[in-house]
Amino acid sequence: MQKVIGVWIISLTGILVLAAYFNVFEAPRNVLEGITAIHWVALSAILYFSLPKGMWSICFIFMTVLGVFHIGLVFANALNGITDEDTLYQISRWFYNAETDNAIHIVNLAMIGFALGAILFSRQSQMALDHQTQQAGYQKRLFHIGGLALTFFISLFFLLTIITGAINSYGAYLEVMSNSPLYSFIFSYLYFFIGISLVLLCVAYQPGYGYWYFGLFALWALIAFKVGLRGEVMFPSAVAACMLGRKGAPIKGYILVVAVIGFLVLTGIVKNARVSGDYSGDVGVNPLNAVAEMGSSLRAVQETVKWRKHENFELLMGGSYWAPFERQFALFIPQLERIHVDDDGRLLNIVVQKKAGPIGFSAIAEAYINFGEKGVILVFLGVAMLMAKLDSSASTVRNDIYIGVGLLPMFVTVRNSFIHVPVQMILGMFIATLVMYLAYKKDKTAYVSPRLVN
Repeated sequence: MQKVIGVWIISLTGILVLAAYFNVFEAPRNVLEGITAIHWVALSAILYFSLPKGMWSICFIFMTVLGVFHIGLVFANALNGITDEDTLYQISRWFYNAETDNAIHIVNLAMIGFALGAILFSRQSQMALDHQTQQAGYQKRLFHIGGLALTFFISLFFLLTIITGAINSYGAYLEVMSNSPLYSFIFSYLYFFIGISLVLLCVAYQPGYGYWYFGLFALWALIAFKVGLRGEVMFPSAVAACMLGRKGAPIKGYILVVAVIGFLVLTGIVKNARVSGDYSGDVGVNPLNAVAEMGSSLRAVQETVKWRKHENFELLMGGSYWAPFERQFALFIPQLERIHVDDDGRLLNIVVQKKAGPIGFSAIAEAYINFGEKGVILVFLGVAMLMAKLDSSASTVRNDIYIGVGLLPMFVTVRNSFIHVPVQMILGMFIATLVMYLAYKKDKTAYVSPRLVN
């Protein structure tokens, strides 16, 4: 019954959004922002009450992250809650353009598609007994492998940031990344490996294993956050929440609300100090400022609208999704041309860098520039269908590890392009398989048959 009600409400809100998009009724900016804010809250509430695992489902967590990074700015502005002068100045150059109106509509379409897919395809998760956990020490061995790997990669992060001076400030970090493509590549994979290690910890954890490794991650997150690396901390943390949610709600709802508010306040403090370079002054504690800044990923959608409207940029028709596969195949197939990265218009991380600077990118913008408005709905309907299937799959150690390493690059695409997803998924699955094989093999060698003892 909840699903039926949810589908009806999503359909009605979808009709309202589409009517505004096609100018069936007049929707000036303030009305559009109000509709969008209500729309996001309504869809989130529907998923919260309709999905079997509620707020701890993969679908709900992904919807929340997607919404914060694309609707956060609209939401905060609709409430007149932006008080940070720097944020107001930054958005004044693009947020009030006509193309942004179209971008807001496109984001609403993505939300409708995702919410419908999550509702329609979600099922109660299957119950399964993971026989591997019956092997002595297997799960604890996985936990410590993940913890030791996390320790190694975090140590490497500190070593490199101290040597290069990137740890001093976000500006210093960006300078190191822009001046050295090698460092940029190394750091991008450091974050990926930190994420994989965290997945292993969360999946393998059992009461009594201790919290030292989680404390190490928290320490790294605090320092990385202070430097200004918010997405690098937030995305693996969101995936970790998905993994813990598959084992049951790890914390009470009210504790999570307090933690989220504290996180938003900390984000605002980090942002202001990052701009001023000084944490001793008036850093501000308005959480809506943090929501607004994270929501600036909407600009990537606005940029793609501009490309189509003013530059006759043709739809890629799936080209950016196929490009990473083709470019890898070209390394082994001589007949297949491998276009230089600067000339390949399908590499949207490069295209947006050239056209708008280092603003990141967006999964919604990528769907739009490939398939247009209708494609946005269909792409996110498909993404939700996939995540709903993951939500309903049996929670076993092996299954959860594979799901976690697969989700890491998908969450990163919320504000980045698709280009790195296939390689990171394949690499993540390989690493996960190798780690599980080694842990299981080691456990089998330590097992002695009772009959031999007798």
